[in-house]
Parts: sequence; C-alpha cells; structure tokens
Amino acid sequence: MKRKAEIIRLMWNETKPISVETMAHSIHVSPKTIRNELDDLEHLLEDYQIRLVKKPGQGITLEGSTDAKQKLMTYFQSWDEQKQLTPIDRQRNLLAKFFAENRPLLIKSLSLDYYVSRSTITKDIAELNQRLKSFNLRIDYLKGEGIAIVGDEADQRKALAKLVPLNDQGSQILYTDEESVGSPLFLQRFKDALQVDYSRVERIVNEAEAQLGFRFSTEAKVNLIIHLAIAVKRTLQGNPVTLTDELIQTLDDQREFTIAQHTAHRLEIEFGVRLPQAETYYILLHFMGAKRLQEGLDLLDFKLSSDTPDLERIITELIRRVQSDLNLFLESDAQLFNSLLLHLKPTLNRLKYGLSLENPLYHQIQNSYPGLCETLTVHSDLFKQHFDLDMPSHEIAYLALHFAAAQERNTKPIRALVMCASGLGTAQLIVAKLRRAFTNLNIVDVVSSLDASRYSEADIDLIISTIPVSSPIKTVVINALMTANDLQHVKAVLEEDLSPRFTIDLHPSQVHLRLDLDSKADVLRYLAKQLTAEGSVSEAYLEGLEEREALGPTVIAPYIAIPHARFDTVLCSTIHLVTLKKPILWDGVNPIQLILNVAATKAEASRYIPLFTRLADLTDERKRWDELLALTDPEDVCTHFNRLMRGPQELPR
Repeated sequence: MKRKAEIIRLMWNETKPISVETMAHSIHVSPKTIRNELDDLEHLLEDYQIRLVKKPGQGITLEGSTDAKQKLMTYFQSWDEQKQLTPIDRQRNLLAKFFAENRPLLIKSLSLDYYVSRSTITKDIAELNQRLKSFNLRIDYLKGEGIAIVGDEADQRKALAKLVPLNDQGSQILYTDEESVGSPLFLQRFKDALQVDYSRVERIVNEAEAQLGFRFSTEAKVNLIIHLAIAVKRTLQGNPVTLTDELIQTLDDQREFTIAQHTAHRLEIEFGVRLPQAETYYILLHFMGAKRLQEGLDLLDFKLSSDTPDLERIITELIRRVQSDLNLFLESDAQLFNSLLLHLKPTLNRLKYGLSLENPLYHQIQNSYPGLCETLTVHSDLFKQHFDLDMPSHEIAYLALHFAAAQERNTKPIRALVMCASGLGTAQLIVAKLRRAFTNLNIVDVVSSLDASRYSEADIDLIISTIPVSSPIKTVVINALMTANDLQHVKAVLEEDLSPRFTIDLHPSQVHLRLDLDSKADVLRYLAKQLTAEGSVSEAYLEGLEEREALGPTVIAPYIAIPHARFDTVLCSTIHLVTLKKPILWDGVNPIQLILNVAATKAEASRYIPLFTRLADLTDERKRWDELLALTDPEDVCTHFNRLMRGPQELPR
C-alpha cells in the first residue's frame, strides 16, 4: 500500500505524463513491479472516479476532478496515519463488523474501510467462511444487496459469543480460552464485539446469584454475561431467538423460572429493550447449566444423593470402568462420586439444550493427563447410550480433573523405616528433613539395626538407614546429617518406585523413519496397512483411527501425535513409531513430525497407562525428542525410545 501511495504522489506532482521507468527509478523498484502496482490501482481508482491514462511514448497520468483527486489523497493519508492491521486482526474486525452492522455490506465499501483491495477482502471472506463452517454459518452474497452472515439465529449467537475476548491466541479469529476477566483487553473486546456495557450486565448477574442462593463458577458467570449481552444486542437489532414448545413446557416447572423472569425484566429496564419470552427460557437454561461453587459441604465423609438416580448409576459405572483401566480402586472414594455428581448434573442440562462451555485449561489437561483423557473418551459412550448425548472433548477434560484428583488421593504412599545408629537427636533430624521434603513418604517407625527384624516386606516398602543393612527390603544408605545429596538420592528412589514404569520394548520392526507423507490421512492409512499386514489389527482399524480423530485431537505436544482406535479393532497389542521427512499440520495447528501409534486390546489396556503417563512427563523435553528425530538407524531409535520410557533413572545426566 505504501508503494501505491508513492506512485500516486509521483503522478499527482507531475503536470505531464510520467513514464514507468521514471517511477521505477524514483521508488527504487523494477519497471515490472510498477506495472503490477498500476494494475492493482486501477480498481481502487475506479471507486474515486479517477482514470489512469496511458499516452504512448509519453507515459501515464491521472485524469479526474480536483475534488476526486483530493479524496484519493485523503484516503492514502488516512492509511499512513492508521496502524495497518494484520490479516488476522482485519478478519476478526470484519466478522465483528458483520454482526455489528446486521445488514448486507458491499465489498467495495469494505475495501475502502480497511485500505486493502477488493481481492484481499474476498480472500478474507473465504478464510472466515472456513472458520464459520463449524457454526453452520456462511458469509454469502444476497442478490442486489451485498454480503452478509447467513444462518440460524442460535448459531449466529454462538459465533458472536466466540468473538468476545476469551484469550488472544494470535492466529485465531474466534477465541477459545479465557482471558483474565476485567482486564483492559477483555473489556475492550467485549465492547467492540457486543457494544454493551459489561459492568451493567455484571450487576444484573450478581443480583441473580443472590436470588438463586449460589455462586456461579468464573467461566459460567462470564458465559452468562456474554449471553445476556448478546441477547440485548440481537434483540435491539430485531433478531429474536426461538425455542420449541416442547422445551418451553419442560422448563416452565423449574424453580429458577421466576428468577429468570426477574433477570430478563432488569435487562429490559437497564437497556431499554423488550425481550421476547424465549430469552427468559434461555436465561433459565444458563441457570440450570451453571457450574456451582459448593460451599460448606463436606464431600469426604458421605455420598450425596440426588433426584437423578439414573445419573448416579452412570457415575458409578464410569468410576468402575476407569478404575479398571487405571488399575486403582476408586469406588470407595466418596469425594470423587460427589464431585462428579455436582459437575455432571448441570453439565448434562447444558448439553441437552445445546449450551456448551469451552474449557480454559483444555490443552494443559490434555498434555498433563493424556492417558486419563483417552480412557474417559473411550467410556464417554455411557452418556450416549443412556442420555443420547455426545460428551465434547472440552467437557471430558473437566472430568479428567476430577479423576486426576482422585488418583492423587488414592495413590499409595511409600512406607519407610528410618534406621539410625547415632542417637535419638540425629534420628529426629532425619525424620524432620524427610517429612519436609517428601509428602508421599509415610515414616512408619524409627529403629535401631537390632529392631529392624520386627518389620517385613508386608509392612515396609523402603529402609532409609545411616548404616549398611542386609535386608530383602529396598534400602537407601544416607549420611547421619542428611545432606542435600542424600535428599536427592532418596528422591530418585521414590520417583522410581512411585512412577509406573513402561515395560514393553519398542523393536526395530515397529519403527518407520523419515516417511514422505503429506497429511494425517496418509499417516493413518499407512499405519493401518502396516498393522493389518502384521496381523495386529482387523480391517476396521483404519475406520477406528478416523473415528477417534473425529472425537478430538490426539496431539500431546506441538510435535507429537498418538493416534489409536477402539479396543475391538485390535487383535494383538502393539506400538509403532513413525517419523516424517517434513512436519504435517495434524489438527490444523500443530506441525507434527513424530507419531506414536498405540494399539491395545481391552485386556491389556492398563499396561499402556504408564506409557501415557511417561509421555505426559516428557512433553516439555523437546531436546530428547529432537535427538530421537535426528537418528537414522531403527536400532538406535529403539534404544533411545526405550530409555525415555523407562523413566528419569534411565536417562543420561
């Protein structure tokens, strides 16, 4: 754009035609570049009733009224003064403009507004349409009017909610993660997208909380405020939302209905708008689906009961399935049952009526607990079978947090015997240091070497001693003063004992290096072909891989993917490792170059949990994976990979 402005100024300042060569010399570019710029300029100049007149043997001049030329120069001056938007910012701005204007717009006008060519605006719209597909929306041409967003009102509201600032993801048009509420960025984008005062809506939601007698979680509260602002905005624009009679009859008897009516009335007074009754029911759905912060409730001592016995049965079945995969007994954990009950009841309400929440911790949870997320994805069929609801991947990540907490609570601590020959004072010092350093260490007793024989392997997992001991129980010998090196030694032993270790070796026949594949589909086909040929999977394996990818991304780090399929498509458990010549965009975002295909039967699934746990520990170890990617011999790859999977004690310092 800057070069175009310089070309216009050159012609503006010349009273006679100016040649392409002269312009190229003045601007320090080639004559070909000048000709290309002039071709682009012709479309812009048409909008200002100005023509480029080419006079053979003389050059080129501008032809138009003085007023038209002045408007053209004002356009370029405005461009100079305005900070140029990035393509992503411009597209986000364009989308907000379509919603804000709520009428067909002309490409010609948009090109003038954003100081770009019509072809650039057309390209922006094509890219926006790709992003709007998931909302069943499209920016389309309306004959004789212009272009506008076309689609159902409920879908338009979902997309509009995504324009509100939930986090600046750089390359994203529609936001997905939560921005700090109340930050200048949040408030500014809220205002830009919805043109409604955030604080006025927040006051009304605070009043509703007081009437309801519970507090919303942060993400539920923000979602409700955004929804109410959208309701006000779209109603003022003449875009009402509708609900089915069946749903309205279902909701009429809900005890929160009166409070929803009051909230709708407060919005009408505050913003001078008449809300249709359907908006009251939508507010009620948010109340019913809000995740509540329970206060003063002891979740540890007893199981809650509810008015939904079917849900209680499903939760019990889910816990049984997951504990079987984790090889950990969780049925007696009342806190897990209660937290799932409190979480799932409003969640199922939301999903039943099409209200879903983004999980602000989704990617962190996926990376931290990939095995747990995968297990819950497999068992989410319970919700489909009993409630005819598909559990979205973001909701599964929420469930994973509840099970991760239960896993931490139910992990068996290491029982230790402290043996000291230097007296009571030294022993107490050792115990104090150990308790301060290790929360997972249960010190059963402090004894002398003579009393150690009173304890067997059934009582004790580890002996920490200041003197060498001959015992079948694992022993760590330390200094009587318990130095920093001693603490590190104990830590290494504890990590080795507590961390589940993967005991299945990768073999060279399962390694496929530097494949020249161009897409995820190519990789999945290749893996299915290899595993079918070796007799490890059935013919349905490829379909199973594709079905699993459709449920949510199998990326566990920006460079590693772990595709896998249903248990019933696997005949014999195996793992295969693939590296690629060049990275491919696996999920449209992450450039993947290393693929680990885990094919496990249901009977052996628990054997692979330590693998997923170890992979989660290594997601930030980019150097280790780069070393593996650099290897060209399958034997070396196996050695490196198997060492990685054994745990920190196997890695070179």
